Amino acid sequence: MQATTVSANYVKSALLGAKQQGYIPEDILREQGLPAEILSNPKLRISTLAFAELSRTLSELLQDETAGLLAKPNATGAFKFLARSCLSSRNIKESLHIWRDGLNFMDNSTAAVTRFEKEGGYIAITCEKAEGVTDNHILESLLTTCHRFHCWLAGEFIPIERMDLAYPKPDYSDEHRFVFYGAPVHYKQEQNALHFSRQTLELVNYRNRDDLREMFKKPHINLLTLPRQSKTTFIKVRLWMEKLFREGGGLPQLDEASAYMGLTAQTLRRRLKADGYPFNKLKDDTRRDMAIYYIKQSALSIEEIGFRLGFSEASTFIRAFKSWTGLTPLAYRKL
Repeated sequence: MQATTVSANYVKSALLGAKQQGYIPEDILREQGLPAEILSNPKLRISTLAFAELSRTLSELLQDETAGLLAKPNATGAFKFLARSCLSSRNIKESLHIWRDGLNFMDNSTAAVTRFEKEGGYIAITCEKAEGVTDNHILESLLTTCHRFHCWLAGEFIPIERMDLAYPKPDYSDEHRFVFYGAPVHYKQEQNALHFSRQTLELVNYRNRDDLREMFKKPHINLLTLPRQSKTTFIKVRLWMEKLFREGGGLPQLDEASAYMGLTAQTLRRRLKADGYPFNKLKDDTRRDMAIYYIKQSALSIEEIGFRLGFSEASTFIRAFKSWTGLTPLAYRKL
């Protein structure tokens, strides 16, 4: 889902390490072509691609792959060390062992444990955050980097069976739907752990040295923009909605979505409700993210974007966009 967007909360969290070291976050954002207003407007969002570029810039600026968010910096090259080490593994289970040993070997404020049994297992990660860093962005980044690297290693999506987080449910918990690929998230747990099934752990290492060399060219982008698949109903419907909007198929309807999924409308509605994502809410969020994507990535006019997203009039689209971001589409594009 290349059109998914990242909330202001994650942008501010990513910049915190640089701010602690005396850099001005607004200047960093402007140099990236991003709106500095995102620091004061919680409704603003940026594309996943833009966030990947911001993460790369922060790593290079601070010469720290964890962007100043850990008690000890993660030296440039740490990720390459882990990735090269894992390339020697035969399967995902073996690679997770190597990933664990690598985190524990490097003196960078991180530690990991693994536990594997007959039906599956997990990798749990802890970290010591830098002074003044109170949120959990860096911890979530460590967990998602581990997951997405192993998706890349297997050459396919690796489903997370369960996500455990050792902190209370945050205000931005809705973002976790896409951060953790629709996996069920459990808060206030004993550890921060990615759980995988036995079948997932047995997936073979699909990659070679040439693949690794290609991935290293743009690691932030290659990992953050991996194709987002899932066995979760709402992500499957979301992908269908994005495709419909891109092809100019009009406004998604519940009966069309249920036919695509091979379900009755009632069953689809029930499954989406169980996911905590009613159909109309999912449609609205998809339109919002697609609108931001088109405004940032294309030369389409505001009117053309509105029509492509199923709005009958440009004025209706402008009002909707302002309710999503606090800005008109034109003002957002000018930023």
